[in-house]
Amino acid sequence: MIELLIDPFATGFAQRAALVCLLVALLAPVIGVWIIHRQLSYMADAMSHSTLVGVALAFAFFGRGAILPGALIAGLTVTLIIAFFTQRSTLPRDAVIAVVATGAFASGIIALGRVDTSISLNHLLFGQVLTVTSTDIWITVVLVAIVIAYVLRNFRDITFVTLDPMHARQVGIGVARQNSMILMLIAMSVVVCISTVGVVLTVSLLIGPALSARLITTTIAQQAAVGILLALIQVFTGFVVSYHLDLAPGPTIAILSTATFIVTYVLAALVRAEMRVVR
Repeated sequence: MIELLIDPFATGFAQRAALVCLLVALLAPVIGVWIIHRQLSYMADAMSHSTLVGVALAFAFFGRGAILPGALIAGLTVTLIIAFFTQRSTLPRDAVIAVVATGAFASGIIALGRVDTSISLNHLLFGQVLTVTSTDIWITVVLVAIVIAYVLRNFRDITFVTLDPMHARQVGIGVARQNSMILMLIAMSVVVCISTVGVVLTVSLLIGPALSARLITTTIAQQAAVGILLALIQVFTGFVVSYHLDLAPGPTIAILSTATFIVTYVLAALVRAEMRVVR
């Protein structure tokens, strides 16, 4: 039994992959709780798809090691473009996100086909956790540290801005600045998740564990903590299962994220029903 859990981590590349998965599991729920409470799930999904153009161009011109920096540049650029149009017009925010993100995603697909036809589209879309390099790990560590440090340092301000922006302005909190920073943190988090589950499935890790945790917690801090625990279980189980069943790690982890939400929802509903019966 122990061998079944240890064997997937026997090689160096598997250990690097496991480390990245661990970092992603620590980060995703921390930013995921704010995505949920601020109703930015569509924004996060759009950002993940938008990074494809940066991933494609960086990979084509600078090689494998430039993928994460390329994705970060693309994600931040799309974030600024969306913010520009939504803050300077009365256009619906979701419509602007749809147009800009679709254009960026389409540009990425064209770039993959035109710049270097040897690039595997599936490789970039659905994760490449087994091919992470030491450079990827260091970039991931830096981004994770920045995001978590900012959230911890500004937890009170972010909470006020998220739950009661009017009161936040009254007490002198920079609402616009915090809103912009949250979008930038989401972009960084998207880039971190790309190595694990790819462009298409990133939103499953960013939102899945935090959403499941919300069903069984009462505060944002509890939601983040339980979300981290669930994410750790999901990435570890997904990694082990994908190894033994010869499956792609990214989609396997994403499926477990969805399954965890469904199971948690059913259990939470049963508990609530039982409590009503007792009363």
